[in-house]
Parts: sequence; structure tokens; C-alpha cells
Amino acid sequence: MALLALTGAAGRIATALRPRLRAAGHRLVLCEGLGVPVADVDGALERVVECDLRDIDGQAQAFAGADLVVHLGAYSDEQAWADLLSVNIDGTRAVCEATRLAGVPRLLLASSVHAAGFVPVDSPALRQGMPLPAPDTYYGVSKAALEALGALYAARFGITVVSARIMTFADGSGVPGSLRSWLSPDDMTKLVLATLTTEARGHHVVWGVSRNTRRRVDLSPGLAIGFDPQDDAEAYAVELEQASAERSSPFLGGGFTEPAYRLGAPHGGR
Repeated sequence: MALLALTGAAGRIATALRPRLRAAGHRLVLCEGLGVPVADVDGALERVVECDLRDIDGQAQAFAGADLVVHLGAYSDEQAWADLLSVNIDGTRAVCEATRLAGVPRLLLASSVHAAGFVPVDSPALRQGMPLPAPDTYYGVSKAALEALGALYAARFGITVVSARIMTFADGSGVPGSLRSWLSPDDMTKLVLATLTTEARGHHVVWGVSRNTRRRVDLSPGLAIGFDPQDDAEAYAVELEQASAERSSPFLGGGFTEPAYRLGAPHGGR
């Protein structure tokens, strides 16, 4: 049984992860902002800590004794630059520093496909290895900065850091959002457990994606740390294709790369 600390504990991903991590036998420290409720807390296995994401000392206390920090707290889409700087970038630096101060040996950072949104979909780097950052929005820039912070803390302080470029996470309550980029809750759990147990050291950038038949990206960076996803959105192909057709774009970021998408506006002003 390990102790895992999760930031952004009230968010979609953490909410889907928590019962799966408890079922795997782990205890959880659930970190959220002041006054943000965390639902359905299991008092036997979970403890809630209210703490601002930028509070280094408060988070270091919350992380004490943890085997892994899973950093999910952030704005999850485009926002004004000042807000992304404060929460996504300064907040990530605070989490990294709190992880170091608490002596936690492993850190999983939730990056995003939007850190590489301007990578062409026909780029060989997608199918073999991992492309360099090519952000498509201010939000994507914040996630590229997250990856850079992960690299710094891995190299300077010896923390094992995994930056996961999460693609299209769906909580399992319906059909996936994409046949190409779906990340299932079960596979997200596998990613957390791989980070907890990997023998790899240093900083690793991996795709947060399931084993979809139509995926465009390479699973080998994840396999190198023991992340072996199993789910395939193809099982939902008929339902998804009837519901909506996926838009074609020359870039991995899709509609986020279009000229009409306004930087600094939530959802590009849509």
C-alpha cells in the first residue's frame, strides 16, 4: 500500500482515479483549493487538505510521507495569460518545489496534447518517439512550461518525473470523445501506477492515450516507464461516428490551431 497525493482532487480526472486507486489498495491525500468541496471522501483511505496550489509550505506538509505526487490541479483550457501564469505555471513550480521539500521521490505531471498542438499530424515524430513542444495556445504554453519544470526538477534534484501529454480524457460515463485520442479512466490509472512503480529515472514525456486502433501517436515512450494501456475507442466506433464526425486538421491540436481561435479567451471565445 502506497500513499499518493493528488492536486486538483475535485476535478474530473482525480474523481475518476480515486475509486480505482483505492481499489488497488492505496491511501490518498486529496489536495484542493480553499472552499472547494471534494465529494464522496472515504475516511478510511482518504484525507482532504485545503491548500492554495501556489502555497509551497502548505503543500509540502500535505505531501509529507507520500510515495508519489500526482499533479492535476490547473486550468484545463484556454484562459487569460495572467491566470495561466499564476495557476498553471506558478502553481506547477510550487508543486515541484513542495515535492522536493517533502522528499517525495516520484512526480506525475498532467501535461496536455496542446503542448504539441502545432505538430503536423503526418510528422514522423508522432509515430516514432516524442516530438518537441509546439504549443497551440497560451494553455499549451503553460503545459510546455510544466514539462520544462519537470525536466529541471528531475535533473537537479533526482526526482523521477513523468509528464503525461493527456489527449482526450473521458470519465467512462458515455462514448469517448475521440476514436484517435481517447484516454480511458482505467488507462489513466495504469499511468499513475506505472509512475509509482517504474524503475526508470529522470524525466519522461509520454502520451496520455489509450491503445486506440486509430491513434496517431507512439506508445513506446509510455511503455519505457511501464505504461501499457489496454482500452480501445474502436469498441465505441459505431456510436461515436453516428454522434459526430471528427474534424480533420493538419495539426495535432485540431481546431485550437485555427486562426479564428482567440488566444487568451476561454474556449477561444467560442
